[in-house]
Amino acid sequence: MFGKSKSKAAATPTAPSDQYRLKATGQRVTLLEHLGRGEVRIAMDTDRVCRDDIVSARDITPA
Repeated sequence: MFGKSKSKAAATPTAPSDQYRLKATGQRVTLLEHLGRGEVRIAMDTDRVCRDDIVSARDITPA
């Protein structure tokens, strides 16, 4: 009653997702790193083979 304050629980910030899709094909990719000059390095699975590629940051959209 006295001395008790009602405090709200602190909201935990959510980490930005690293899951994206290629705009051209809709294939799900994982963002690995920003390379600068508008390019990003991505990883994708193709027929159970994981490979990485460098694409323009404008070619991906959040999943």
